[in-house]
Amino acid sequence: MMSESSAERKDTLIGEVSERYIVMSSTNPMPITLERILSTKNINKAIVRVERNKGAAGIDGMRTDEIRTYCKEHPYEISRSVLNGTYTPQPILRVYIPKDNGDQRPLGIPTVIDRVVQQAVAQVLSEEWEKEFSENSLGFRPGRGCHDAIQRVRDYLNQGKIWIVDLDLSKFFDTVNHSKLLQILSDKIKDGRVISLIHKFLRAPVCENGKVGNKNTIGTPQGGCISPVLANILLNELDQMLDKEGICFSRYADDMMILCNSKYAAERVLKRVTMFVEETLFLKVNQEKTKIGKASPEMKFLGFGFTNEADDKNWPWRPKDGKWFSVVHQKAIKKLKDAAKKTLNRKGSNGIERVAVALANKLRGWVNYFQGGISDPLRKTLDGWLRRHIRQLYWKTWKTMENRIKWFRKLWPTWGAPPTREDYAYGSNRYWRMSKTHQIHIALSNRTLADLGWSWISLFDY
Repeated sequence: MMSESSAERKDTLIGEVSERYIVMSSTNPMPITLERILSTKNINKAIVRVERNKGAAGIDGMRTDEIRTYCKEHPYEISRSVLNGTYTPQPILRVYIPKDNGDQRPLGIPTVIDRVVQQAVAQVLSEEWEKEFSENSLGFRPGRGCHDAIQRVRDYLNQGKIWIVDLDLSKFFDTVNHSKLLQILSDKIKDGRVISLIHKFLRAPVCENGKVGNKNTIGTPQGGCISPVLANILLNELDQMLDKEGICFSRYADDMMILCNSKYAAERVLKRVTMFVEETLFLKVNQEKTKIGKASPEMKFLGFGFTNEADDKNWPWRPKDGKWFSVVHQKAIKKLKDAAKKTLNRKGSNGIERVAVALANKLRGWVNYFQGGISDPLRKTLDGWLRRHIRQLYWKTWKTMENRIKWFRKLWPTWGAPPTREDYAYGSNRYWRMSKTHQIHIALSNRTLADLGWSWISLFDY
C-alpha cells in the first residue's frame, strides 16, 4: 500500500510533469494527449471557466463556487484519478426547459467536477480543431457568435443567393452516433486514453426523478461543457463537404442555412446534404421542418428574419439601395412578450421594485441582441404594450377601491381633481381594460412610472 509520503510525492510529480509540458507546448505544440489535458495551466483555466459559467449543481449538490476550495483541499485528485484510469463521470441530472413550440427541451447537468474535466478536454480539442473548422461555422468558437452567423447570411444574400435551405436536424444532440464521432476523433487523437475518457462522458447515465438509468448508447447531452465542441467536430464533416463543393452556408451549432442562386439549386443541394447527413453522419434530417424558400422576414434564423425593403418611416437609419438586412422574427417578439408577461405577473410576487429590475435586465439583453433589427414602429408598439401591462400590475396590486382612490390622490398631478369612488367604481375583473383608461394614464403617466422605478420606460432608452 502506498505510504502518505509516496502519495504526496506522486501528486507533486503530476504537477511537475504538467508544468514541464506547459513550457514544451509553448514552443513546440504536441499532439492531443492526456498529459496535455491535465496540465496545471489547462486545468486551472477549466476551473475558471466553470466558475464563470456558474450554472446549477449536479446530483452531488456541489456548487460552482465550491470547486476551488475542493481542489485546494484535494490537490491533484482530479488529475490523478483521470491519469490512472479510475475516474468515472457521475450520472447527469436531467432537467427540462420549455421550447418555443410548447415542447420541453431536455438538458443534462453534470457535476461540477465532471464539468471541470469536460472543460479541460474541450479546451484542447478546440485548440486543435480550430485549425480545420470552416469559416462558415460560427457557433461556440472563440471570437465568433450569433451576430457573425447572421452577418454571413446577409453577405450571401447581398451576393444574390436569395434561395435558402433552412436545414433542421431532427433532435441532433440526442441522436449523435457515438461510433461515428469516436471514429472522427480517432483520426486525429492517437492517445487511446483520451478517446476512452470522451467515451466515458458520452456513456454517462442520466438521473431523472431520482432514478439513474442505463448508460447512454447514443447522443451527447445538451448542457455539458464538451457537447458544443463535439457537435462542431461532427458537423465539421458536413461543413467540409459543402466548402469543397463551393456551397454557401452559415451554421451556428445545429442551426444551418444554405444559400443558393435558384430554387433548382436549393433542391439539388438539399438532396445532396440529406444523403450525406443520413448515410455518412448517421443523423436524421427533419423533413417536416426543413424548408426551401426565398429570403423573407418569415424565414427564421437565430431569431431573425431578412428583408431588403427599407423605407424612411420604418427604417430611417437603413440604406435604401436594396441591400438585405436582418429584422426581428415574429416568434422572437412573441417570446419576449411571453417572458414579459411572466415577469409582470399580476401579483407582483417579488415586489414591484424587483419586478422593474428584472424586466429592465430582460429588455436590455433582448435589445442588445436584436438591436439593428428593431424597426421604429415595433419599438413604439412594444413600448405601449409594456407600459399597459405595468399599469395593469399597479391596478391589480392596489386591490381595494379605497386603496386605489388613495393612490390616485397621491399620484394625481396638481392640475385637476382625481376620480372619486362614484365615477370610477369599475369591477375588479377588468384589469386589462382598466389599464387603458384615461384616468390610469394620468395617474401613472410615463414620467410617474419613471419616478416609481421604471426608469427605462421605453426601448428607445436602450
